[in-house]
Amino acid sequence: MSDYTGRTVVVTGASGALGAGLVTAFIDAGADVVGVDRAAPDERAAVAGVRYEAADLTDDAHVASLLDGIGNPWAVVNTVGGFAPNAPLSELDPEELDQQLHLNLMTAAVVTKHALRVMMPIGAGRVVLTSSKAATATRSNGFAYSVSKLAVLHLVRMAAEEVAGTGITVNGVVPTILDTPANRASMPDADHDKWPKIPDVARSYLYLASPSSHLVNGATLPV
Repeated sequence: MSDYTGRTVVVTGASGALGAGLVTAFIDAGADVVGVDRAAPDERAAVAGVRYEAADLTDDAHVASLLDGIGNPWAVVNTVGGFAPNAPLSELDPEELDQQLHLNLMTAAVVTKHALRVMMPIGAGRVVLTSSKAATATRSNGFAYSVSKLAVLHLVRMAAEEVAGTGITVNGVVPTILDTPANRASMPDADHDKWPKIPDVARSYLYLASPSSHLVNGATLPV
């Protein structure tokens, strides 16, 4: 795995299970990590050596100010998102659809916008977004969640095309259900041992955000 020494990596959703795992993985890889969430974690959950910032990632001005304040990040990794359970389309809640698009697509789009804005003058950097296996599945998934995550895949492809030929890449990770406390609580009868563990999933992010992944652009990696 590439050495991140001297490189700043921004991880959004840093207080969530996936985000916190990625913060730890990048710190262990030698990166200078900025963890971003709506609120900074308390001292017990904070990872030593991480600079935490609070920001509303659905707010364009907040994200602009955040990235400008960080300076020259090498990589921006977005894990922010929301979930909505399966329900028949005949019972679709328009408010839930709007919420899912806001949480999953708007955050990813705004973060990508400003990550690219600060990386383009330098001509180097990595953007890694998070979608879901539910994005391309039509069964056993709620429409609102599925379509919002599908839009993230489209965002990856369009952004990658825009930066093709530069030193910047945009890629995505597409996890299945992850082994987190919240997921275990929601599905207590599932076989949790078979679920992907966050330290294992983190390796995909570490690769896509690394200097050595320079030939990979527009990929959506299933894990």
